[in-house]
Amino acid sequence: MKMKLPPTVTREIMVGESACGLVRMTVKAGTIPPCHAHPQAQIDYMISGCADVSVAGTITHLEPGESIYIPSGVTHGFLVSEADQEFLEFFVPGRDDF
Repeated sequence: MKMKLPPTVTREIMVGESACGLVRMTVKAGTIPPCHAHPQAQIDYMISGCADVSVAGTITHLEPGESIYIPSGVTHGFLVSEADQEFLEFFVPGRDDF
């Protein structure tokens, strides 16, 4: 199922292979992207800005240079931020739903 992103979120697919994927995300300040889950494992790496990330209800604060692992099938999402964010998302296996 394709997840609809708010207009304040942009996604650049950098690697879109079946074995793995790499996506650059930019999120404008004040955006609350929807929480979601998918069958791929995911690692997020914060480039700029900061965010509180909810993974299975546990909140972790990410600063630039930090990363977080999100297991397959676990509900997760970035919570509202006061600053713009840029981060990388790594997926294993790759996603074919966007």
